[in-house]
Amino acid sequence: MIQNETIANILTRVTVRNFTDEPVSDRSLRLLLQAAMAAPSSMNLQPWHFIVIRDESLKRILKDSLPYARMINRGCAGIVVCGDTSLYEHINRTDREDNTLYWVQDCSAASENLLLAAHAIGLGAVWTGVWPLQSRVDRLRGLLDIPGHVVPLNLILVGHPVSLPLPKEKWDEKKLHYDRF
Repeated sequence: MIQNETIANILTRVTVRNFTDEPVSDRSLRLLLQAAMAAPSSMNLQPWHFIVIRDESLKRILKDSLPYARMINRGCAGIVVCGDTSLYEHINRTDREDNTLYWVQDCSAASENLLLAAHAIGLGAVWTGVWPLQSRVDRLRGLLDIPGHVVPLNLILVGHPVSLPLPKEKWDEKKLHYDRF
């Protein structure tokens, strides 16, 4: 039995793909976004932007446009997590090219915080991939008027779960190494 609430939340979080039609409240969405924005970020640039999708006609378009977002329905909300790559242009370092992809790590940390927060308040969520597939990036840019310096990383669907699957046991000793691979 796990005694720590935070660790228990991490170990019991599951991907949820079936949602009821009950809408996610504004209060819950705000809390999820606050948790996302509490993520660590390289050089504290906080490159994330979030586009909350609640419009039913837009959800239908997304359902038809993105192969892994087909489970979007009336009750759930979509959150597109994006990264602003222009924030890295001011960095005057020899390894500048490497810095331009820190937005992926930062936005991934924000996405994980969002997923964990959803689980903690009894909602279900699923991360559906967008970046690095250019066709998906372009599709979302066109649909959501995303400027060229902002890149959509993923679309997270959040809603009230129909049911919660059992957590998968992912611990694998073979993937653990000490001091050297």
